[in-house]
Amino acid sequence: MHTSDEIYHRVLWDPRFDPERFVMGIAERGAPPKRVLLGDFVPGGEIPWHRVRFFEADGQVVWDRARGIDRLDETLLGQVGPVSAPAPGDILAVPSTSRTAVAWLPPPELWPPIQHIRREHDRQIRRWPPHVNVLFGFVPEAEFARALPLVAAALAETPPFTARLTGVHWFKHREDATVWLDPAAADHEPWARLRESLELRFPLCGSHSHGFTPHLSLGRATDPHPLARKAEALLEPMAARVDELVLLSRRGDEPMQVRARVLLGSGDIQHPEKPTLPGAPPPSPPV
Repeated sequence: MHTSDEIYHRVLWDPRFDPERFVMGIAERGAPPKRVLLGDFVPGGEIPWHRVRFFEADGQVVWDRARGIDRLDETLLGQVGPVSAPAPGDILAVPSTSRTAVAWLPPPELWPPIQHIRREHDRQIRRWPPHVNVLFGFVPEAEFARALPLVAAALAETPPFTARLTGVHWFKHREDATVWLDPAAADHEPWARLRESLELRFPLCGSHSHGFTPHLSLGRATDPHPLARKAEALLEPMAARVDELVLLSRRGDEPMQVRARVLLGSGDIQHPEKPTLPGAPPPSPPV
């Protein structure tokens, strides 16, 4: 991935680019990024390069530090597919809840080695299936009827793609760490595109301040190194087709359940007859 100063100087000096088409996003403490015309930015001034969060060309993101987007050259070929800005009536500004999510579930044949690790290390195994959250939290289940057409419109903008699940990493917390499998090893861009399309339509959902890192949680540990080594030894590289996302919700004390499936590329909506999750662990026996 190019650095922010490389993108800046490339746009400024490459005659194939028009700097007036470009906007830079500058990180602001405690506030959304400040948008600055590329021509107004002063290199070496008060703003260091690490505060440059993104570049846009004609309103489309072509470089984003947090989301791993780096597609400046595609603008020369006209290949940057636009993420459509929804009309005002196509936005659902409803506060989110941690009891719902828009996620991708890997196919059941990939579950056994993942669940083998999660049974020992993931306290959430009885609440969540193996999953990659694209938008969490999401709107309450009571709003799903209004949300589904907007999810469908968002997913219609991204064709199905192949996810390569390989590489084990972790997020460090105050007292422990979450160890996770990387589903974006092949390409981060389609995941970022899905996230961006959904965020535009659900502005009060998800976390807009820390970027988006697609991940499949394997468990938590005080010292993540042993768990990461174990996962790397047990999990061979896997690949799966991402052709749908699901809307999940949790009622009462039950686990997250699939309430609807939305297909990528077409936006078609499917409602399962009975919301079940294949391969879900059996309930705990009574004590």
